[in-house]
Amino acid sequence: MRTKRVAAASPPRGSLKTSLSPILRSAFEVLEHGLWHFLRSDTTTDMKFALLHVDQSIELLLKERVRIGGKSIYKGPKETITIWGAYDIIEKELHCVIPEKPNLELLHEERNSIQHKYSNPSADDASFHIENAMAFITRFVKEELKLDIVDYIPNEFLTQIMGP
Repeated sequence: MRTKRVAAASPPRGSLKTSLSPILRSAFEVLEHGLWHFLRSDTTTDMKFALLHVDQSIELLLKERVRIGGKSIYKGPKETITIWGAYDIIEKELHCVIPEKPNLELLHEERNSIQHKYSNPSADDASFHIENAMAFITRFVKEELKLDIVDYIPNEFLTQIMGP
């Protein structure tokens, strides 16, 4: 089912709480910007940026869970773990189950196709990925990070994607 789009006039300005870690603050900022692109139009350019940003947000949310679980997000002095490294630590060391992982893997593969193979995602494919990603993000932020997504992402974005 296609998500109803309402054009946004300009990129949103964040209204994030200052007590968030830099990782989490960045995760919410790129998520908001990705959703802005998704809701702005059906162009392949907006769909690309929407998927790139939402996938980046998921990676940062996973890294935040690793960090608050007492594990390092670094695999060297300057290099952080990948999304796959984050999944591994979260599942094996922190014993956190991510039932949405198969859908998130599809999104990450789409992101890789955009980033490395010049893919042009359709609006329908983007809707599939964004709706699945938002279901995960909403649950994960609440259950694993003990936050409510509505405190960090504009409500009009959330209702347009997930309903009232």
